Amino acid sequence: MNNLFHAPLYIQIENALEKKILNKEFLSGAKIPSERVLAKKYGINRMTVKKAIDALKKKGLLTRKQGSGTYVTSNNKDKNSIYFNLSFTDKNENLGISELLTKKGIKLFSDVIGKEIISSNLFFNDQLKQSKNDKVFALHRIRRIKNKPFAIEYNYLPSKLFPDAAQIDFKNISLYDYMESKQHRPINVSQSVQVIPALDKEARILKIKKGNPLYYIVYHGFDEQSNDVEYTESYLISEELSLQFTLGGILGEKETY
Repeated sequence: MNNLFHAPLYIQIENALEKKILNKEFLSGAKIPSERVLAKKYGINRMTVKKAIDALKKKGLLTRKQGSGTYVTSNNKDKNSIYFNLSFTDKNENLGISELLTKKGIKLFSDVIGKEIISSNLFFNDQLKQSKNDKVFALHRIRRIKNKPFAIEYNYLPSKLFPDAAQIDFKNISLYDYMESKQHRPINVSQSVQVIPALDKEARILKIKKGNPLYYIVYHGFDEQSNDVEYTESYLISEELSLQFTLGGILGEKETY
């Protein structure tokens, strides 16, 4: 398994089946292979397959018919959902969520909910490969599409490379544009993904129910000189975004899910 990918096995199967639906390999209204057949195909147990199928049922992509099997829901693709690929194998494609959405022509808005200089924080200095007494610039933002929040981003940058970051208006100025102006824009990004339940804080900020599933994505960004220039934690509403993943895994080399 890819070390950067920490989602449970059933989520990987869920993503694989969802890809087949979105790519029309499983056509609208068609019957999909049985749990037994899928379990044998992927070399896993039937309970894992059942859990993946149940998750797709909750998304409205699949429908069970008693005594008949499981079918792709007719007209399953939600026109309001945003579909894009998050690569875990090609460093040239390793862009953050905001970058990927912008490339798709989707206009983003930011609300800054906090920014400060943090001194001598062992955790963030370790993430950015700094000494324990170095300073870190912290930027916390709500990311919106129109008036609807879809993510919270907690960005952390090494202050020595971005000494005036605290004076920048990040409501109107792109973080990556600013980083590029300092010649330290991330060129390569390593990413990890988990699906987690929303806690009180995230539920309140994103205006969702506590316990709703969120994509929790962690980024480490590196500039052209391989300096550690960004550590970011993002919480995204899973109902608003349909992620596809490209990684090496149990289904073969550089599979897309």
